[in-house]
Amino acid sequence: MQNSEVPELYAVYPFRQIAIGRPNLEWGVEALNRRAHKGASCWRQDDIFMAWLGEIARAREYVVQRSKGKNEASRFPTFWGPGYDWLPDQDHGGVLLTAVQSMLLQADGRKIYLLPAWPKDWDCEFKLHAPYTNTVEGVIKAGKLEKLIVTPESRAKDAVNMPGK
Repeated sequence: MQNSEVPELYAVYPFRQIAIGRPNLEWGVEALNRRAHKGASCWRQDDIFMAWLGEIARAREYVVQRSKGKNEASRFPTFWGPGYDWLPDQDHGGVLLTAVQSMLLQADGRKIYLLPAWPKDWDCEFKLHAPYTNTVEGVIKAGKLEKLIVTPESRAKDAVNMPGK
C-alpha cells in the first residue's frame, strides 16, 4: 500500500492558512480539485478540507458517504472499518465529527463563522465550543438560524452568520 496523504491541503487543515475569511481561498479549492488521493473513509480528511473551504455540496456528499460506512460484520453501527488500521476504525468517526462541526462553525482569531458549509435543507440543534472560552448554541430550520446563543454574550458581536454563503 502507498501513502495516500494530501499534504497539498495541509494549508487548509490543520494549519488553517487558507480558509473562509482569509485571502486566496481559491488556491485551496484548486488544490482540492487536483488532489491525487480522494476518499471518505478512515483518516482521509477530504470532508474536513471541503468544510473549511466552504464547499457545501461536496462536504455534504462526503459526510453522508462516511456516515454510511458501517462494517456489516459489526454489531454496532459506528464500528467503521477496517480502514488502514483495525476494527473499529476510530479515525473514521473522528474525521466525521470534525467535518460536521466545521460545517457548522469555524473560528479564525476572534471571528466565529456560523454555517459556513451547512446544507440549507439540513435542520440541526447544536452546542459547540469556540476559542476564548465560548460556547455557541443554535437551532437551524429550513436553512435559517432560528436561535443563537453565544456565551459569554460579549462574543456575540464576533459571530458571522453565513448560511449557504
